[in-house]
Amino acid sequence: MYAEIAIGLASRKTFTYKVPERLREKARLGQRAIVPFSGGTKTGFIVGFSSGGGPFDYKEITDLPDSSPLVPDGLLKLAGWISEYYMAPLGMVLATAIAPGVEEDRPSRPRKELYEASGPASGARVSEGKRELVLTAPQENALREISGAGGFVPFLLHGATGSGKTEVYLRAIKPVIEAGKGAIVLVPEISLTPQLVRRFSGRFGEKVAVLHSGLTPAQRRQQWRRIRQGEAAVAVGARSAVFAPFESVGMIVVDEEHDASYKQEEGVRYNARDAAVMRAKLEGCPVILGSATPSLESYHNALAGKYTLLELPDRVSGRPMPEVRLIDLSAPVNRTTVQQPVDRPQPVDRPQPVDRLLTEPLISAAKRRLENGEQVLFFVNRRGYSDFIICRDCGDVPKCGSCSVPMTFHKKARQLKCHWCGAAHPAPSVCPKCGGDRIKYIGGGTEKLQRELMSLFPDFSASRIDRDSVASGGGFVKLLDDVASGETKIVVGTQMVSKGHDLPGIGLVGVVLADYGLNQPDFRAAERTFQVVTQVAGRSGRGETPGEVIIQTYRPEHYSLQCASRHDYKSFYSEETIFRKELNLPPFSRLALVTVKGVKPEKARAGAAGTADILKNEARGRGVDVMGPAPAPVFRVRGKYRYFITLRSKSHKKLHEVLEAGLRLIEHKKAAPACKVEVDVDPQGVM
Repeated sequence: MYAEIAIGLASRKTFTYKVPERLREKARLGQRAIVPFSGGTKTGFIVGFSSGGGPFDYKEITDLPDSSPLVPDGLLKLAGWISEYYMAPLGMVLATAIAPGVEEDRPSRPRKELYEASGPASGARVSEGKRELVLTAPQENALREISGAGGFVPFLLHGATGSGKTEVYLRAIKPVIEAGKGAIVLVPEISLTPQLVRRFSGRFGEKVAVLHSGLTPAQRRQQWRRIRQGEAAVAVGARSAVFAPFESVGMIVVDEEHDASYKQEEGVRYNARDAAVMRAKLEGCPVILGSATPSLESYHNALAGKYTLLELPDRVSGRPMPEVRLIDLSAPVNRTTVQQPVDRPQPVDRPQPVDRLLTEPLISAAKRRLENGEQVLFFVNRRGYSDFIICRDCGDVPKCGSCSVPMTFHKKARQLKCHWCGAAHPAPSVCPKCGGDRIKYIGGGTEKLQRELMSLFPDFSASRIDRDSVASGGGFVKLLDDVASGETKIVVGTQMVSKGHDLPGIGLVGVVLADYGLNQPDFRAAERTFQVVTQVAGRSGRGETPGEVIIQTYRPEHYSLQCASRHDYKSFYSEETIFRKELNLPPFSRLALVTVKGVKPEKARAGAAGTADILKNEARGRGVDVMGPAPAPVFRVRGKYRYFITLRSKSHKKLHEVLEAGLRLIEHKKAAPACKVEVDVDPQGVM
């Protein structure tokens, strides 16, 4: 008897070992195996068996350390699909799926530590247990459709912000738990986990577990074991929760399904949303993809009949959507109307330009809301104080020593930081190149905006919520609790605050500069801008007072902002798909991005050229376009120069065939010596 062992190495091969007589009754698929490897030992997973090993003298498995398989059958099949589809080593996929240290036996922790693992409740408004919430007619219809699925059906739940998608999730999951099956609920950000855990724990009590990468190894191990041993029936978490080890899964929910955070960008480059759909298919259960701003791919699938479309067009309790105004930063006239490419014109304010981040209409609106006892939220998708600094004597801009990007100035830390590799060093008071002292600070981020607001409104507390403040200020949950309690009146944040949070005190949302995303060299730039503006606008008006949104932009005529200002997803989809279809971009094609990295720019260039030649030869006559190589928009990252090669096809099968054959030849011919070749199937970013 022989076993195929997947080991967590960069190689996509599995390794054959003989199963000794003493271990044959114990050996099972999904079980960990300790094996001799390259003069030492490695731990892998049994992924297959055979009766004959061929003419070789195979080494024997040393030990099977667990009494039963760590990986249930459904999860093992999912790992196999991820390995094949994303062209990742199966051993690395399984290592990603398994919580670290699960092999160690530890006693169960007290119930309160579930909340320590997930964070406090972060101000979620819940009405669980005592009072049954009354569903709207669209909610009832959606629940009826989901409950009648009776097997694998992918649902796209397109609901406006505040339309009650979470209540649909809760009620759809209840009969799943009663039937003795597990449910998985995914959120795109760890920061969204605490309030969702509170909602689900309020409904299902002890049956809720938490899984995400922000937990300590001990916490992840404990939550994993609670699921594995049947103590928990609902797993709530970010990307890695798709691997929750339930023996039988009866429902999967992917909240904010459009979010790019579901795509793992390093290591095993899988998309947790798509993996969730596949796991639901393998388990034979429904999957709900929920969003106010669905990805174009998901909405396209719904229109094509691959997904079942369910819509929640209105907010619960009859609350209106917030009124949205666009402020044109480019022209000095007081007020006019711009011609827009979709539907009717939208009024646009044009104030006199001033030397600050906020315009007079936005300042006046904030003053009015604050004096009325409401809270205001300002969104700018840039951390730090200034985007970069420049010497006005010689024009020098300090850049990262390892990346080809300017360093961002962080005033509180008095540092220049690279937002790509994390490098940091003290900010200079004089130019390091010429010694001049005329340093100018260009652009503005959350730090600068917070200071401006504190100067404008000294009588109101202002909190900044971004990656820097979370790291140094006691955590995201504490900051959100202060907002939810009303202690914080002014919130400044990045996209961390743009989605999912139910903060009823927010009366005004100000988008300081909507153009940041639109100017990215990415074909998804308009889609991302529409999504983030719509999502952050949705934080407004969730209480008793109607909400208001003011968007500052240099491009008020752009269809992504015009559609966002009207909360009009369908018009945006129609406009954006014209552009995508003309250029044969997703959702009308499939993409793969091959990156060739090298420490020496000439080695990277030569390796990329050799790699592209092989891929183009393999693609000939197969309906696959190979474009490039071209330098990445950010050419150097972490000391390595990068070239991109993009593959495009209407058939993902043909795309994979070209990649499989091409990569074998690239390795065999050593086409990219001294370089690393990486493959990203269905890339979410091209930077």
